[in-house]
Amino acid sequence: MRALAAWFGVVVVAGCAGDKGGPGGGDGADDTGAAWRPDVLCPGDASCPTNDGPLQAGVARRDITPTCFERWDDVDANGTWARSTEAWFDCGCDQLCPGDAGYTAADAGEGDGVFQAVWIAGFGQSRPANGVHDPIDARVVVVSSGETSVALVSLDVVGWFYDDALRIREAVAAAGAPVDHVVVHASHNHEGPDSMGQWGAALGQRGVDDAWQADVVAAVADAVAEAAANQVPVTARAGSIDTAAPYLPGKGSRNTVRDSRDPVVIDELLSVLHLADEGGATVATLINWGNHPEVLGGQNTLLTSDFVHYLRRGVEEGVGGAGGRPGVGGMALFLNASVGGLMTPLSITVTGLDGVDHSEESFEKAQALGEVMADLALQAVGASAPLDAPRVEARAARFFIPVENFAFQALFLIGVFDREIYNYDPDRSIDATNTPDLLSEVGLVSVGGVRMLTIPGELAPELAIGGYDGSKVHSDEVPFLDPGNDHPPAVANAPAPPYLKDQMGGSANWIIGLGDDEIGYLIPPYDYVLDETTPYLVEAPGDHYEETNSVGPSAVPRILEVTERLLAY
Repeated sequence: MRALAAWFGVVVVAGCAGDKGGPGGGDGADDTGAAWRPDVLCPGDASCPTNDGPLQAGVARRDITPTCFERWDDVDANGTWARSTEAWFDCGCDQLCPGDAGYTAADAGEGDGVFQAVWIAGFGQSRPANGVHDPIDARVVVVSSGETSVALVSLDVVGWFYDDALRIREAVAAAGAPVDHVVVHASHNHEGPDSMGQWGAALGQRGVDDAWQADVVAAVADAVAEAAANQVPVTARAGSIDTAAPYLPGKGSRNTVRDSRDPVVIDELLSVLHLADEGGATVATLINWGNHPEVLGGQNTLLTSDFVHYLRRGVEEGVGGAGGRPGVGGMALFLNASVGGLMTPLSITVTGLDGVDHSEESFEKAQALGEVMADLALQAVGASAPLDAPRVEARAARFFIPVENFAFQALFLIGVFDREIYNYDPDRSIDATNTPDLLSEVGLVSVGGVRMLTIPGELAPELAIGGYDGSKVHSDEVPFLDPGNDHPPAVANAPAPPYLKDQMGGSANWIIGLGDDEIGYLIPPYDYVLDETTPYLVEAPGDHYEETNSVGPSAVPRILEVTERLLAY
């Protein structure tokens, strides 16, 4: 999630409040005094009493690229629309005006004096799309064993709120799809349509096309139903690869990702789960690795899934041309991992498989990065090991998180963020004694020994793997702590192990970031620092940008508390 910039003077006023109904939270018992239990427990719930049976899988894909938007004249080629100096073309959904080749008649929106824009999310406001480079996808894998079935959904968007994930689950249920649990993951794509609200025409203007978002919900529900109906018996193989080791010794991880916040901690593992039918043909390849899909930067105006497009295509079709590495076919699904910190491909030079360096924000760099990662993923598939009689399991727990960030409170109250807030008095001003909560969720999906932990935001990798001793830099080109940082983190105060991956207990442990929600950056409490005079609105000295795009310091302790309870259940 990129900056809100130096926010306007925020006056927090009354808004809508949800009731206090909901989960018992991290206490040992719920509001009735009953012992704590996950909200989803498969096997164990009535809909999924057992998971005994062979592993099955099915896939589906939907193109969710917006189809109705008008073009504009980016005179200064900076990707930001200046309404007073840069024209937009009132040509309607088909982008054809009278006199254009192929024009037949006026269509929806033509000549109405309203700019039908698709606002691109992830950097600043007022960034309208001017075309499509590659499709914005919704990809679905349904896995099941016995009476337990789980859908894993990956969307090429910047984030997907929990309320919207619940709408997808409701639509799946209404469609009658035999699925017990649906995980909705956003790849955190910074080059796709605004799916959250804060990247509209200007600060304080909602950027989501609600009709498009409703279409996405319907399309995903349809895809889940298709994938569930098309399941076939599959074998499963799992593997991982050290992404820092195979290429360019010394450069290591710096060829693919940069940690832009001290301390430098890189989770070097790319993990795969490969599912094949009884004839050996690939059904799906699931890929887990952490990086912001933002190679194209903030000046790009073409809708794209960024490096993820080339990664998936490379896994399916192969990379390197003649004599390169062949693809495995089927459908590739990317599940982003721990991207807080933040993990980014910006300001690094990617050396492609052909040895050519790419430093600029360009599709050539996105392709080079995606194909390097596809090559690594294919190596991981090739070296993967079979899972013995894998069973599908799912757990999930709902909980409340306080919204302590003043700017976020304002965005909720003026409707830029369209989701319910709870547990505060709408007739009083919001302050430290009257703070609204969000309802969110953590979850755990297992396919045999592969355990996938869904986290509702951008987790700093050190919360998952540690690395406070400097052992996770994985490059000779950067130090663990920047010597030019006047306010370095006090790593001596960092938490001790075990970290999240240590607690998960699988033979392969994945973090699925932005799983079922996006609440912003999730920062270790020891290094959560706010500006003393203008907290949240201005970055504190040192590497503390992420705090301005987080819900507040209570989020990580709350998430860790519920997650540890879920893992131990």
